[in-house]
Amino acid sequence: VNVMWLDLVTYLHHHGHQDLPWYRGEEWSYLRGGLTTVDRDYGWINNIHHDIGTHVIHHLFPQIPHYHLVEATKAARPVLGRYYREPEKSGPLPMHLITVLLKSLRVDHFVSDVGDVVFYQTDPSLSGDKWTGTDKQK
Repeated sequence: VNVMWLDLVTYLHHHGHQDLPWYRGEEWSYLRGGLTTVDRDYGWINNIHHDIGTHVIHHLFPQIPHYHLVEATKAARPVLGRYYREPEKSGPLPMHLITVLLKSLRVDHFVSDVGDVVFYQTDPSLSGDKWTGTDKQK
């Protein structure tokens, strides 16, 4: 159960946001890599899980201890500006993340093998009307 939880959290911090690029080659840098993660709000679980939702700051400054991540995130938001993706607010239980996970599993299938800045794409053979609402077949 613990491994599954950590896999889910890791997946959600790196997937499920339409404009998350993947950088390669000359385009990749430590800063760009850190900014392609997403903070998530896990409700009351944040408090018992070392503020795991503050993932962007964790990637940018891994030396910051977990008990300062919320404070560091608040301080960094104005500096990061448009490069910071505000997390969707959670209720006590992070039920909203089920929708994020399911959508990501439906549409985030692969990134191109070509290019230094790539985005997730949907495999048409795995998608269709029931998955993405974009299938035009009759």
